[in-house]
Order: sequence, then structure tokens, then C-alpha cells
Amino acid sequence: MSWKLGKSKPKANVTSLAIQDLQISPRSTTPTPGNPNGKPMPRSGILAIRVLWSEGLNVPGAVPPAVQAALSSQQAKAAASVSPSSVTQHRLASHKKGTRDSVQRQQCWWLPYLVMEFEVNQVLITPLGGDMEKPLYMYETHFDVSRNSEISIQCYLRTEEPKRGSDGIADDMGNDIFMGGVRFKPDFDDLPTQDTWYELVGGSGKIQIGLAFQPNNGQSLTIDDFELITVIGKGSFGKVMQVRKRDTSRIYALKTIRKQHIVERGEITHTLAERLVLARVNNPFIVPLKFSFQSAQKLYLVLAFVNGGELFHHLQREQRFDEERARFYSAELLLALEHLHELDVVYRDLKPENILLDYTGHIALCDFGLCKLNMKDSDTTNTFCGTPEYLAPEILYNQGYSKVIDWWTLGVLLYEMLSGLPPFFDEHRHHVPEDSQ
Repeated sequence: MSWKLGKSKPKANVTSLAIQDLQISPRSTTPTPGNPNGKPMPRSGILAIRVLWSEGLNVPGAVPPAVQAALSSQQAKAAASVSPSSVTQHRLASHKKGTRDSVQRQQCWWLPYLVMEFEVNQVLITPLGGDMEKPLYMYETHFDVSRNSEISIQCYLRTEEPKRGSDGIADDMGNDIFMGGVRFKPDFDDLPTQDTWYELVGGSGKIQIGLAFQPNNGQSLTIDDFELITVIGKGSFGKVMQVRKRDTSRIYALKTIRKQHIVERGEITHTLAERLVLARVNNPFIVPLKFSFQSAQKLYLVLAFVNGGELFHHLQREQRFDEERARFYSAELLLALEHLHELDVVYRDLKPENILLDYTGHIALCDFGLCKLNMKDSDTTNTFCGTPEYLAPEILYNQGYSKVIDWWTLGVLLYEMLSGLPPFFDEHRHHVPEDSQ
């Protein structure tokens, strides 16, 4: 857990925590890089993306033996006969019975699958049928638009039949083969009216994709717009829940914060800082804020849900990472910290617990409660905060520090990934600052 030392601040009356003090509109008007003032965006709304099929796909190198064996099975031969018209007929029949095609999708593991991403929300798309060169997807999903972001669709081939969790979804990607992908930024003022072919980059073939956009009608969000799935974390100010947005079925992390708690503990500034930073970032390696709204008693921050677990968990399980993996994570963290520094933000609390991994293994930086805003390159601050094992010398000596302390903590984290422990680790945490001096 992060910790902070300093004098306590005068307590305020909770009734004084007005909407204007929090700078949070009762409507969902989140500031973004393209809309820094938080005014209602004409392009916010719901983006529908449908992926029909691919053509001309080619496996780089030899086809994995497990896939080759699966392609010779009767099940694969039956899947190869699936056509768009047969899928449509099947769906019409299934709709009357109230069933879905998810079971069939799970069966075609030997065909190339897709990972679609928009605003750090990822969707796994496995084919309904077809063959290796022309898999059939016939898949449509919806995303909430809050930023001017890229659509990313990456194609992979499994090397063996995956192990599945209780939800029927593969637990991880294993050593899956990358077959290419597409990235593009949709123009909501001029979307194609028909399905369009997009050539794969980094591989051969193309994917047929359709887009549709429904602008936001300006209606305010409330907690009733979300369906609670489970509680994934609790803290002194509130809790974090995994939720599903009812209109798009997108999964999010909903952070609830009690106003009374942050007022009584003098944490209004830190709460505002976290929200403002999350709203401004537009980086693939930082968890973005999708929406924010409030009730009389609580503040609500809706964040992208990153489902690969904390880097801390993976490091504990594997004890240490090899040099290539540690370098990969460090490079992505460097890009994330550079983006924050460009926004004049110093992060101040880099550690494995604040780094999440997505389905494809990329990092996503989270938890901005200790960040400092409006820090120019030449500015310094003296607040004593952070996590003991990662504190920079400037903090310990109370000399005043700048953005440079984020590079210190990145170095400490790199050391920990390679060795399994931070360089200044001590079982008695109150000894750590002494050791690092």
C-alpha cells in the first residue's frame, strides 16, 4: 500500500463539499485530451464494430503440430462448411430459443482468432468456422467513446488447444503466433457506410470490418446504468467493483469514494488530482478514465477494466523475470511516465502493485492518488510520500525533488524484476529508509 507522511489538515464539514469544489459535473462530462474543459462532446457516444471475416491469411513458418492435427479432424471439416448465410439462419433459430453461439466459438480454437482493443478495453474474438486462410467471425460488439482513440485488431494463431477458465475463455495466450494486425483511428464525421477491407500489417491477408456510431444524447449517467458483477478491492475511502455497463455490455472497474471520508481526512486535493490525471491521459499503457459522476454521498470513477492481474502477482509467482521480459515492461513504463511528464505530472508511486497486465501481456499503469500536477521540468516539491522500498534519496533527505524521482523508481523496479527483490528491501519496513541512505 502507498503511504504518506505529513501534518494533518483541518477537517471540513462534509456539507461544504459542493459540486463546484469537486469540479465534477452532475453529468458525465469527463475532460479528455481533445476536450480539456470537460464540456459535452459531440463525438461521445457508442461505437459499434463488426468483424465479418478474413481472407488470405498465412501462417508465418510451419503450422504447429497440434493445429495441423486439429485441422484433420471431423470437427474442423464441419467448421469449414460454415458460411455467412448458415450463421444467419442459425442465429435466427437460436434467437427464438434464447441461446447463443458462444459454445461454437469455443470449439474452433485451431483457427486464427482476433484481439480487438479500443480505449484499453479488449475483446477476444474466436471464429465460428471457415478455414485457415478464410476464418469466419460474424462478430459485433460495442464500445463507449470518450477519446479520439485508435481501433486495434490483432490476429493470432494458437500453438495448442488452450486451457480454459470457468467462463470458457482461454486463460492466457501462451506462445501464440502473431499473424498481423490493423490499427486505425475512426473519423466519426465521415465513417464508411459499408463494410470495408483492411490490409493486415505485419502479416498477409485482410479483414472485413464495419463501423457505426451513435452520438451521446447528453443523458447523465447514474449508478443504475451499471450492473454489479463483483467487488475487486476495498480501501479506507471506498471500494472498487467490477461492473457491466447495461447499454454496451462493456466491463469496467467502478471506483466509489465516500465524500465524507475524503473531506475528514483532508484528501480532496489527492482525489481531484487522480481524477484530473486519469481524464487527461491518452496512452495505451495507462488505465484511462471513461466516466465520472456523483451522488449526494459518493463520487464514482469508471475506469477501463484490465483483466491480466497485477505485475506484483506475476512477479511473486515467477520470482524474477528474464532480461528480455523485464526490458519489455520497462520500455512500456518509460513511455507511460514520459506521457505523464509531458502533461506536467509526476507519478511518485511506481511499484508492481500499481501496474496491471492486459490479455496480450502489455502493461497498464493505474492508481494516481499520489501524483502531483503542474510540475514543470524545473519545478520541485517537498511532500514526503511514496512506498518505502522505492523512495528516492531526494525525498529521504528532504531536499526537494522533481520529475526525476520517477526514473529512480523505474530503476528500482527494473532491479526488482531481474532479481526478485527491491535493492533496499528489509523485512522491517521502518528500516528501509535507513538502508537506502
